[in-house]
Amino acid sequence: MKANIFLLFIIVSMIACDNNSTLIELEPEPELDSCEFYATGYYNDTVPGKIPQKYWPCMSTEVLVEAGSYNFPSLYMLMAGCCGLQSGYDLCRNKYDWFVELENREDALEYLIAKYKSIDTVSYAMNLYPFEWPGYKFYTYNLEVFMAQEAYLTRATNSQLMELLNELFIKQNVRNGNRGDYGIEGPSFTMSRIMYFNNYEPLLDSMEQNFKIKMLVELGSFSISSEEGKDAQTSIFNLTTAFMNELTTEEE
Repeated sequence: MKANIFLLFIIVSMIACDNNSTLIELEPEPELDSCEFYATGYYNDTVPGKIPQKYWPCMSTEVLVEAGSYNFPSLYMLMAGCCGLQSGYDLCRNKYDWFVELENREDALEYLIAKYKSIDTVSYAMNLYPFEWPGYKFYTYNLEVFMAQEAYLTRATNSQLMELLNELFIKQNVRNGNRGDYGIEGPSFTMSRIMYFNNYEPLLDSMEQNFKIKMLVELGSFSISSEEGKDAQTSIFNLTTAFMNELTTEEE
């Protein structure tokens, strides 16, 4: 009897081992992670802005700029901040991971400038509001706020600063002296921040003497609806021109 029980135990054990072997053999291969799947080229023919955001960290910086630009949260960034353009940006930065992802890319400013320069008055509708995709203002207004950020400007080369400042003047001239929609003065904001993060003393002195300029630099809060505002903006443009002359001298 005992011998029969022992034999039965051996048979059951052998069957169990065989079943385990079968289970191991049928176990599926591990799934690809996000970047491995993105690298397969599945989204090669998809507009970057329509690719699910979980794959955005896997993108090259150039493609990430395209994806982000397509999806600017304009209403939040341009108008929902408590105190100006900077608070709007900070609000979005806390909400959207790709803001931080882009800030951490060493070459981000290069592609932000390229995108900004590509927006012209011929290919993009001028009659759309800044929060209406895909208008001229949708791209330019939002890109100006992005390029005013410390993360990009403290890593910028003199050549990049000159390229950006020249383009900011071009975009400002498109306004033909008129106020920006909803009082948004992006070129003035970005110009002032470029000088600020380069510790340009004439600007720092102006901030001490002129409250409007101080608010422009620190908060992105600025209006040219009054003569004082217009004078402050003219001062920013003059300071920027002098700053550009200094950069040119340094390059020679």
